[in-house]
Amino acid sequence: MSLSFRIEQVAEVDSTNEACRLRALAGEAAGLVIRADRQTAGRGRRGRSWSSPQGNLYASILLRPQRPASEAAALGFAAVMAIGDVAEALLPPDTLVQHKWPNDLLITSRKASGILLEAQPGFVVLGIGANIASHPADTPYPATDLVAAGAASITPQALLERLLTAFAPLYHSWERAGFAALLPAWRRRAAGLGETIEVRLERETLTGIFRDLEPDGTLRLGLSDGTERRIAAGDVYLPATPKG
Repeated sequence: MSLSFRIEQVAEVDSTNEACRLRALAGEAAGLVIRADRQTAGRGRRGRSWSSPQGNLYASILLRPQRPASEAAALGFAAVMAIGDVAEALLPPDTLVQHKWPNDLLITSRKASGILLEAQPGFVVLGIGANIASHPADTPYPATDLVAAGAASITPQALLERLLTAFAPLYHSWERAGFAALLPAWRRRAAGLGETIEVRLERETLTGIFRDLEPDGTLRLGLSDGTERRIAAGDVYLPATPKG
C-alpha cells in the first residue's frame, strides 16, 4: 500500500519524536510528519541531547510498517540513504558523502545529520535531524552543515519534501523485501567498510576491521585475535576522523 505523507509544521516543540509518539498512541494513521522550527528537548541516539537552533531540519515520521518489529532498525538505514541522496544532489560535484554506521550522514568526513528510531507495538517513529545552516561545535564527532559544505541555502521545509520523496521508494522496497533490498546501496557509501575502525561501546572500546553488516544491520567487526564481534549498538570512529 502506498504511503502518503502529511506534514504538520510547528514553531516550537519539546521533541518532534515525542509529539509524533503521542499522536501514534492516539491512533494517528501512518504518514504523519511533524516538523518543528525549533526543539527545546531534542534527543539523539543513546540518550544524548540534540542541539536544535532555528534554520536546521527537525522532523519525525510516523510509520506503521507491515514487517516484524525486530526488523524496524533497517528504517534508520533507509533514512540516511535518502538524506545522502538529497545531500549529494545539493552539494558541489565530487563532495564526499558517506554513511557512518548505523545511520549518520557524513559530508567530507564530518557528521551532518542523525537519526533517532523509536519503535513501540504497532508503530515506529523515525526522527531526523539535519544540519542545514549551522552545526554544533565541541561534539564527540566533528560536525558540519550543508551550507558550510558548499550547498546553496535551502529551507527546512524544502529539504524535508525532497527527503520524503527519496525515502518513500526505499521504505516500500524494505516493506516488500526487507533489509536485503537496501544493503547494496548502503554499502556503496559506507564509511570505513573493509578498513580498521574504532567502535566505542558503553563499557569498552574495540578496534578491528569493519567486515560487513548482518541482514539485520548488525556490524561485523573482525578483531586482531581472529575472532569476530557482532555489534548492535555503538559509536564508530574512523582512522581519518578530523579533529575539531
